[in-house]
Parts: sequence; C-alpha cells; structure tokens
Amino acid sequence: MEKVPLYLYYSHDVVVPLIVFGALYGLRWKVGMWGNLISLGAVLFSFLIAIGWWESLAYFLAQQVPRMVYLADCVAFWTIFVVSLSLLDLATRFMSKVKVKYTDMVENIGNGVALFLLATSICITYSFAYHDLGPVGENHDFQLTEGQKNPLTFTALRMLSIGNLAGFTQVNRFDGIHDPGKSLRERQLKRRQALMLNMIEKADDGPIQGILGDESLNSGIQWREE
Repeated sequence: MEKVPLYLYYSHDVVVPLIVFGALYGLRWKVGMWGNLISLGAVLFSFLIAIGWWESLAYFLAQQVPRMVYLADCVAFWTIFVVSLSLLDLATRFMSKVKVKYTDMVENIGNGVALFLLATSICITYSFAYHDLGPVGENHDFQLTEGQKNPLTFTALRMLSIGNLAGFTQVNRFDGIHDPGKSLRERQLKRRQALMLNMIEKADDGPIQGILGDESLNSGIQWREE
C-alpha cells in the first residue's frame, strides 16, 4: 500500500484556507458587513449545534449501518452542521430583510473583519471535521502531544460546556478530558489507527472496502455518554 507524501498533508492545510478566504472575499464582499456578521452568527451556532449532537447521531448510524462505523462521526457532524446552517440562514433571511448600511470607512473595515472571522470560523469547522472526525487513517505508533490534546478550539469548547452552554440540570464537559482514555482526541486517534489497519488489511480489495467496517466492530464503539 503506497503512502501519501507528507507534502500533500501540509499543502492541504494551506490550500484549503486560501481557497476559503479567497472565495469568501471574492463572492461575499458585496453582501456587506451586516449580512456577513449575520452569516458569521449562523455558522458559529451551527457549529455548536453539530458539536452537541453529532455523537448521538453517529452512534445511531453506526448501529443501524455497521459498515459506516469509520465514517459515522464525519457524516453525522456534517449532516447536522449543513442542516442547521441551512435552517438558520433561511430564518435570518426572513428576520433581517433590511440591509443595514454604514459609513464607507466603517463598512469597508468592518466588512473586512467580518469576512475574516467568517472565513476563520469555516476553516475551524472544516479542520475539526477533517482532522478529528474525518476518514483519514493514522500510524499505529503515533502519539498525541500535549498541545495536540489541548488545541485552542478544544479549550474554548470545554470552557463553554461548563459555562454559558452548560446544561440546566447536568454539566457535560466537552470531550471528557478529565476521564483518562475517553477524551475525544484519544478516542478518535484509536478510530483512525483502526481505520489505517483496516485499509492495510484490505489493500487488495480497493480503497472503498478499506474504509468500510462490519458488525464485529460495533461492540467496541465508545462515546462520552458511556
């Protein structure tokens, strides 16, 4: 089985953000600061909704369709995110039918900042779904460093999960960082390593078979509710 050159991974981490930033500044500049700020709010809320519910949907999908066990997290997250964003975008279009216009200086500077924040939020969403939940394998001897276990996004989500976004009756801290062996990063690393092993074992059957699981894997599914 051929290895993917490292430069493809590095170029991916650079090219995707460049495409996102270029596309948004090119296609949404005329939308204006007001519209872009509303879109920013919709993206952030959709991200939080997906963060809160993707594990439940992924668990359901993996149980109903065992062959999706390696893909369930990614599919569940993007499904919830896209559906939430579509509904929020539709709702805000009805709620805010008037385009607020500011003075040229405020509009130009504010629009640039709004687009930067919007592009950044989309890149963070993509990075989370691709690097943590995506169907990408990992070497069996790879170990997470302290910085990889605690990136800025995860730190912010942990704070929110026990703060402003905590439940009224029960606090469910994001990713179980204080539960050894069950944190999100560690669980997903095990999944990616299992995926890599599965792809190596089924190399002769093609890449599609390599990312598909079976019923025997469902007993090993772990998630934060357990």
